[in-house]
Amino acid sequence: MILTFADRMSFANFTNPYQRPADVPADYRKHSNLSKLFKADGTYVRPAEDPVTIWAIALLHQEYGVPLDALELELNADFSEGTHQGGRRYQGRADLIVYDDRYIGAGGGLDVAFIMVEAMEPGKKFEGMEPEGWVEHLNRLNAYMSASPSARYAILTSGTNTKIYRRDLEYPRALQEIGNLPKYESARSAAEHSPFKVILNPSEPDGIQTGLQPLTRDKFREVLGDTRSGCHSLLRDNEGLQPQEAVDAMVKFLFAK
Repeated sequence: MILTFADRMSFANFTNPYQRPADVPADYRKHSNLSKLFKADGTYVRPAEDPVTIWAIALLHQEYGVPLDALELELNADFSEGTHQGGRRYQGRADLIVYDDRYIGAGGGLDVAFIMVEAMEPGKKFEGMEPEGWVEHLNRLNAYMSASPSARYAILTSGTNTKIYRRDLEYPRALQEIGNLPKYESARSAAEHSPFKVILNPSEPDGIQTGLQPLTRDKFREVLGDTRSGCHSLLRDNEGLQPQEAVDAMVKFLFAK
């Protein structure tokens, strides 16, 4: 997904416009993905937190371009605390996750989440330690992010205070605070404009095809191995490196690439 940063941090402007369920736009109230926020009589399930959640959803949709179809609310999650041997497993429920457009409607859950949002009631103290407070919600958000191999961005908001984080999918995996959330853009559209085509779903008739060819054993040996023109031979014979030194150099080149 190609992302560009918005000019301003929309999450800094909380006015709690949806404190009353009647003030929520009809297309939000009637959307099937948002139904978990409301009881049968139209009132909020959680009167303190749900107005913050719907406010965050409205910003994601209106300011950052997130489709309502890309949202999933209250996703059950398993996560652990501590080491694998001595840790404890917990059942949690992520307030809100956002998929990129490749996984809308696929039901992939945390495995294909792109953004996670943890909402809390506005009256809680910023970075406070009280029960169901800021630190407790941040710990939950960290746990949910750790349980997802794909989530890149996290938002913790009480409306009055908001923190946005980015997670490096490589190393380190810790959440790093950033100033703003990038704009949401279509991964499929980005792939169409890329010089390298990516297979998004090869089993689907309309999946994006690729012109890249698999690297066979013979081709691998020809390019990197001990053939006359192979990288290993060139480093060993032309540059005077020992065989293991040549391998180490090749690994460094590939890593840098």
